Amino acid sequence: MDSSSSVQHRQLVVSQAAKTLLENDVTEHLTSIDIVDVEAYVNQLYEECYEFQNEEDVYTKLRYYSFKKLKRRWVRSAIRNYVENKGPMKELRGLHKMYLEFWDISGKEGFQRKFSADSVEDLMQEHIRELEEWAENNNLLIHTYPHWGQKTKNQRTSTMRTDILMVIGEVAKGLKRVQPKAHVATSTSITVPFFGLADRMKNTTEKFSQGEGTLTDLSLDLHDYSAVVPKYKQGVPNNLSVLVSNEFLAELDGKVPDLDSRDFEAFNEILSYRDMTFQTNRKIVFPISKLVKKIYGNDSGKSYALTTQRLVKLGYYRVAVRNEEGDLSIFGLFSSVKISGASAIQRDTQITVTVSEEVYDDLLKQQIISIYGEQIERLKGTFAYHLSFVLQKERLTSFQLKEEMPAKRHWRQFTHSIRFNKSRKAENLKELETNLDRIKDLDFIIQDWHRSGDYYFLYFHPLERWELDDRSNVLLL
Repeated sequence: MDSSSSVQHRQLVVSQAAKTLLENDVTEHLTSIDIVDVEAYVNQLYEECYEFQNEEDVYTKLRYYSFKKLKRRWVRSAIRNYVENKGPMKELRGLHKMYLEFWDISGKEGFQRKFSADSVEDLMQEHIRELEEWAENNNLLIHTYPHWGQKTKNQRTSTMRTDILMVIGEVAKGLKRVQPKAHVATSTSITVPFFGLADRMKNTTEKFSQGEGTLTDLSLDLHDYSAVVPKYKQGVPNNLSVLVSNEFLAELDGKVPDLDSRDFEAFNEILSYRDMTFQTNRKIVFPISKLVKKIYGNDSGKSYALTTQRLVKLGYYRVAVRNEEGDLSIFGLFSSVKISGASAIQRDTQITVTVSEEVYDDLLKQQIISIYGEQIERLKGTFAYHLSFVLQKERLTSFQLKEEMPAKRHWRQFTHSIRFNKSRKAENLKELETNLDRIKDLDFIIQDWHRSGDYYFLYFHPLERWELDDRSNVLLL
């Protein structure tokens, strides 16, 4: 599990576990051991015991050593103290004393009316059977022990901790069983139109004019970049320019391949290779063979060449966005791509990418769009894969705004996420509609859609439980 989906999984587990505890009315038990913020405590326990561990292994060991054995030990101790008539005057011994006193005061008939038992010993045997059954019932947590309130505060604190860890383990197991795998894309890659609608397109470029506004990213020398000439001028927002490194252009006789949905796939796949060092250096290191097999499903020399080209493209494209005052903000995906031994690509060639600050911030702050379900896998290799994430963003926005269905979107709204890079409007909209149908036919994200003039009317599927619990989706909007 990569780091973003790991954080996402933790958030879902913590949220569901806290909700389960509150629904089962353990507030009084928690308050008795000075726990007020249930979710914060659950999160603390997850980080201490489950994070970066095999959840199933942790849960299995906990269930046997800290849960089952303790329950049996408590019951054995209570029975032994009662039978041997020793130890603190509480639990079974305390009950026995109370029943004897009641018998002395109320007599046999009063005792029988009150407790529906013929004798004190019969009633005690019934209590013993209940405790023995409790000890063997794995569905009953430790705090349900009939005499839990008589334990010391340290015992109650320790066992409540174990109970909550058990709930966390059960929730994690349940989520893995019923929740589809999450596929994620960063906010920047969805809200800035890096990727074109059509594949295998070649771009021409022209000199980029910065104008009089201020450049917000002073680390970028715009003289080193040229602007892509849009094939269809309305296919990108007026305040936006796509930039390509002149160094890259020099190798391609001025005709540069555009970023497309396969590049979007490659970008998402690379982000899933992050490890623990990513948070300190923004770097992702991986063998090129891993990406080739994931994107192309084979090991051919042509696939290695195409993958290398995609890596270089991801490193050399930038998008410049001009605000109302005329100031420029520059966005990138990778700030650098290093290919070890690039002159002779081998299966074990190591790739080192450094993600841009924008992408790094997205991942750090969990500003991501998540899609659940195996349908998204079936769209890989098509523009519908990229479009699915754009539609998911609109679906979440629609839910948060409480829009009535269908949601109404002008076609130009899509150009803020996707570059319509075919030559004519009709061609671009036809491509959009073909891929809307692909998504609709898989019966996820959208149930249906229709077009009227320049507007698209989208009937979104209701959000699933795990999407509602997914805080990263909420944080984005």
